[in-house]
Amino acid sequence: MALSSTLVAFLAASDVQGSWQYLPCRTRCRPTALHMARKKAVPSEPAYWIDEMDNVAIDGNNRRIKFTIRGNPKVLLRHRTARGFMYNPSKASQDLFRDCLLEALPQEYHPIIIDSGDSDSDEPTVMFPEHEFLKLSLTFRMKRPNNHFIGSKPGPGRLKPNAPLKYYNNRSGDVDNLCKFVMDSLNQVLYADDRQVVCLNAIKVLDSDGDCKGSTDVEISVLNDEDENNIIM
Repeated sequence: MALSSTLVAFLAASDVQGSWQYLPCRTRCRPTALHMARKKAVPSEPAYWIDEMDNVAIDGNNRRIKFTIRGNPKVLLRHRTARGFMYNPSKASQDLFRDCLLEALPQEYHPIIIDSGDSDSDEPTVMFPEHEFLKLSLTFRMKRPNNHFIGSKPGPGRLKPNAPLKYYNNRSGDVDNLCKFVMDSLNQVLYADDRQVVCLNAIKVLDSDGDCKGSTDVEISVLNDEDENNIIM
């Protein structure tokens, strides 16, 4: 029995490895598994990172730390329930945020866990212990959309003359939820609990540095009498 010309063409195309398979009439060509594997192998940009110039500044005398985490700031998502279990949808992003900080943080300031034999009471020893009250300052530099750049191609010096300078009312996240993400991420890393933060300053602006991919500037210090006098009128 003779094969139809459409079937012959289909079988011939299937024998070529890494090629596109042309399916019978009225169907669109689909990439082979080899092509899709190569496409997936392209590395993606990390969610967070630290540049070589971004050193962690620590003032031990005045009990202060300052650092920058590169990457578009994220909000803390509400906990969700699936199949009867509650989970934190922001956990993966928070882990990456913490890992970036720990990579740049000097070893002597890493949290230390002392095994007391009671796993429920073992809490890490951190830079700011539970009895200290803290002041937290956050600057969220949001990643710019492509339409802010000439030819919609991000890069240094490619911002459009009419692009917004600092502030942009988009759906990038409420500033309070951006704060919650950072405060919750630093629990038992730099301080025992975010309830220690009694003074919070935060601002959300557009990133205008380099490729404008976003960053988070964090400064934590122990609240002193001068801070209290400036805050309480």
